[in-house]
Amino acid sequence: MMPTNLTLLERKISNNLNCLYFVNHPVYRIQKDHQLALASEYSLAGNVTEIICDEQQRYHILFVARKEIVLTEKKVAKVTNNQLGQDTVQFLATLGYQFPPAQPAGELSQPTILPSPTELSECPTAYVIIDCEFGTRFRRNGSAKAVSWHVIESPELRASIFQLSAIGFSHHTQTAPFFNRYFDDPNFLPDKKLAGLSATGLTTVAYEAQGDPLTILKAFIQQVIQPQLPLVFWDQTQDMKHIRLLLTQYYQQLTPTEQQLVSRPVTIFDAQAYTNTLINRGNHKVGSHDLPLNGLAALFNISNPHQHNAIWDVQTTELVMVKLAELTHQTPVITTPPAPIALPATVPAVVPSIQTPSPTPQHASHAQVHQLRARGKTYREIAAATGFSISGINYILKKARSIPTRSESV
Repeated sequence: MMPTNLTLLERKISNNLNCLYFVNHPVYRIQKDHQLALASEYSLAGNVTEIICDEQQRYHILFVARKEIVLTEKKVAKVTNNQLGQDTVQFLATLGYQFPPAQPAGELSQPTILPSPTELSECPTAYVIIDCEFGTRFRRNGSAKAVSWHVIESPELRASIFQLSAIGFSHHTQTAPFFNRYFDDPNFLPDKKLAGLSATGLTTVAYEAQGDPLTILKAFIQQVIQPQLPLVFWDQTQDMKHIRLLLTQYYQQLTPTEQQLVSRPVTIFDAQAYTNTLINRGNHKVGSHDLPLNGLAALFNISNPHQHNAIWDVQTTELVMVKLAELTHQTPVITTPPAPIALPATVPAVVPSIQTPSPTPQHASHAQVHQLRARGKTYREIAAATGFSISGINYILKKARSIPTRSESV
């Protein structure tokens, strides 16, 4: 059983030099002296990303920026894995391939892309905010009648940039650049392309033209990288990883000037990491909180109507950074030690108030009898209303008439 993932494949080509497909490298032509030269017809394809053998012994060769090639076994001259983990030159030499003498390491000797020796600990005054949205990459199998899609297995190639956006600011006032582009990756599902078409309002032809990865990267280098402004991210981890990965894959297709620009060190400010500095100012412990952009924006009463759209998230990052700048100048309020309220030394005696006793139920009933009689009620009606007997009512009324007034008792 052939291994699923392969490292290298040599393709037989009638009446021409064979092609060499080598994972993470561009496509080469194998010269008669076994030296390798770039295959010009693949100049826009980018690097080979995967070589896979399926259950029908067909070989799928996947690229960064073109549709896969499917070869049957009879069209393959050599296929292998780098199972021993040899370095590139040694691995190719073992198989009989050579780089040109003047370029012994070929395209593998390219420098580190956008190195960032140090990151800023405070927000710069002039900068460009960058944000990316990503799409999952799939490998397409089957015919036009029965198509199946499978997520690309390689962790580095399982996702790629779908939308790349950047806006420049100086002292929180917008400046150049304003950059917003969508990648037309052939390994995205069709609904990703529909989303890009909907967002841009372009025709399919225009969208595919603007979405060419090499075209986007060249514009990004010119507009965003060349000014050498600090690059600001809300969590730069995935964004910088995939920007570097794409620039690495297309490095050989850049001009010497562009190659020099992407090889220079860049300054990065991570706004999400900076929130940890603010949170930990008054704490005795240092923690990493990884606050989400739109969640923190909501706490600041900032509403982003198009969350997870890169250009809108760039604008939201700027608004949040304004709030963070305000917090930077505020002194932390340190919690005071909790303590009970101090009570007075002596508690004054409570003098009971004199209250008029409430009338007893009996007094209340006698008063009711007199009130009803004053209204002209008969003894029978008063008895029905109060529960007293008629003789009792007569007694109450006569007793009241026999009590002398104050003037009579003096």
